[in-house]
Amino acid sequence: MAEREAKLVIRDARPEAIADAVAALDHLAGARLVSAGEVALRDVYLDTPARALSARGAALRVRVADDETLLTLKGSSREVDPGVLEREEIEEPWSAAALERLRALLGARGIALRMTPAAGEPVAALRAMGLEALQERVTHRRLRNALGEGGAVLAEVAIDLVTYRLDAGAVRHHEVEIEAKAPEGAVYLPRALEALRARFGASLLPWLHGKLETGLAIPGLLAAGAARPLVIGGHLTPDAYPRLAEILSDAPAPPDAG
Repeated sequence: MAEREAKLVIRDARPEAIADAVAALDHLAGARLVSAGEVALRDVYLDTPARALSARGAALRVRVADDETLLTLKGSSREVDPGVLEREEIEEPWSAAALERLRALLGARGIALRMTPAAGEPVAALRAMGLEALQERVTHRRLRNALGEGGAVLAEVAIDLVTYRLDAGAVRHHEVEIEAKAPEGAVYLPRALEALRARFGASLLPWLHGKLETGLAIPGLLAAGAARPLVIGGHLTPDAYPRLAEILSDAPAPPDAG
């Protein structure tokens, strides 16, 4: 299945206020916005020690959302409209069958993993197959559905507070994701992106880098002594994003997930 989405990072001295203002919108680009609840997500990305998945344009994620655990394999992204990305995604509830299908899919890509039972904690099972954790993060997500004529859901608007769990400590940032949920949603995404930029200006920065690659770039930001003020109180500051973009432009970009 192809996933199509647009992303903006909140680049503001008061990111919480901008996030609240986006969440409070009741209309966006001609669509009515209605609350679809809130969810806490725990994501762990895994790869082989040699980073074989990233080298082949794949990303593997275990997501825990409420009481559900999902196993997700994503392909590389391509820009299909200005600021809008599309990628292939295979996602299934965690099970022995899903784990075996994953092993077969990766085997077809030349990535051989050991057989292991799906019993116990999912990340532990994947480690036993020969993978290691690449990134762990927690996201508090506020959801809004963008409704078209007749009440059909065109897109899902997610207002995210992302907390990366790094060796140097927790680092947080805010972003807005808009994901198409219907064929008409593909046309809606560029309009929604433009409407948000028109309303919030420079406080919302279009961002073609996913959460995975953004998080992987943060240690490079922290490694430079001059960059340390770009993370204050555990939050990325507005000036951090141009520096992150520079780091990401020079590094191979692994595919992400939202």
